[in-house]
Order: sequence, then structure tokens, then C-alpha cells
Amino acid sequence: MATAKERFSLKDHLFNPETIGRIAQEFASVIPSFDGTRFESEALAGFADRELLQRLEWMADCMERQLASDFPTMADQLEAAMPKMLNPTLSDDDFGHFIHAVPGILAVRHGLEYHRERALDLLYEATKRFSMEFYIRPFLNRWPDETLARLALWAQDENYHVRRLVSEGTRPRLPWAKSVTLTQEQTIPFLDALHADIARFVTRSVANHMNDISKINADTVVLLLADWKKQGRQSVKELDWITRHSLRTLVK
Repeated sequence: MATAKERFSLKDHLFNPETIGRIAQEFASVIPSFDGTRFESEALAGFADRELLQRLEWMADCMERQLASDFPTMADQLEAAMPKMLNPTLSDDDFGHFIHAVPGILAVRHGLEYHRERALDLLYEATKRFSMEFYIRPFLNRWPDETLARLALWAQDENYHVRRLVSEGTRPRLPWAKSVTLTQEQTIPFLDALHADIARFVTRSVANHMNDISKINADTVVLLLADWKKQGRQSVKELDWITRHSLRTLVK
């Protein structure tokens, strides 16, 4: 007999009739031409042979068939259909739902080359519902200067999900994600700013980013942590936590 662990399927937990019905309703309620029943039927029919991230891509395939063909209008539709923002009063463990990654996929597909600014605006709104860490990376590779300028503004944003995206989206070894062609000189100023953040969701990302760097250049991490201790902009308790998590691979 299969164990409970063997029976559990993350992809089915995240993508199923309930979750697909939810996003179908979100779109159908604001876009008169959107046929929610059709979307549900098409999306669910294509899930059987697809893994988790492939299901997201398939959802985007099914979604864009019913959206405007020009990206600016499509972006407006995607924003109109977004659910309420994640609770901005929390500080951690508020990830949102994988189904709301679809705007990021479509931003890359249709906005990367010719609608960069509108696509970045879309990612800014979308990351308040589900992290756009995978989808900011193609923009960092294609338009590094312009995208880094955006991130410099977002690092000061009032919404902690936006601030977290700055650190998480630029991680050199983000799991499951495509690599980014950034230097440490380009990313460390963001970590320097965000290590003093009040939200654990942000400082955890900073620590994970630092742990990534430690696998490439351990000395950089050690020196940066020492500098942060001298700066005194983060509480002693939180900086100790950041330090432990930043150095966890080195300690092993």
C-alpha cells in the first residue's frame, strides 16, 4: 500500500480543479470575453503529462488564447484580474499561490523585447501576489542596466514582497531558475541595503543570496557580514540569524 508521502503530489496540490476554477473566475469576472469554463477545461485536460513548472507554462498557453494579442492591453487585463495583494502587514511566510505566476510568464513571452517598461510594471504588481523571482531574470539578462535601475527603486518600496524580489530575483543560484549574468558588484549594494530590512521574508532572502555567494567567493561573504556588524543598522539578534544562514554551507 502506498504511504501518505507517496500519495501526495505537489503538482496536483497546486494545480487542480479548485485552483484552476479560482483563477478562471478571477479572469471571467473582469474580462467579459473570457470564457472561464473553456479555460478550465483546456487547462485541466493538459495537466496529466506535465510536471509542475510545465503546468504553469500550459496554463499561460491556455490563458493567452483568450487575452488581447497586443501586450499593453494584455498587461492591463492581467492586472485587472489579479487577486487582492498579499497581506502587507505580515513579515514572513506569505508566499501566495503558484497559479498567480502566469502574469510573469506572459510578461517574459510578450513584453521582454518591445514592451520592457510595461512588462516591468506588470511584474511589480504581480509580485505582490506571487513572487516574480523567476520572471525578472530574463529582463536582468536582456536589459541589465534598465532592470537594475528598477530594482534600485524597488529596494526602497513600502511593500516587502517587492523588496524581497530585489534580493531573490538576483540570486546567483536561485533553485529551478535560469542563471543571471550579473556581477557581485552589481548585486551586493542591494544586499547591503536590504540586510537591515524589518521583514524576515526579506532578510531570509538576503541570507540565501549570501549563501549562494559563499559557494563562489566565501571571503566576500565573511567580509560583508563583518561590515554589516560594524554598521549596526540591523538588530544584533537578526544579524546573528542572517549570519548563521549566510554561512550554513561554509560551516558544513
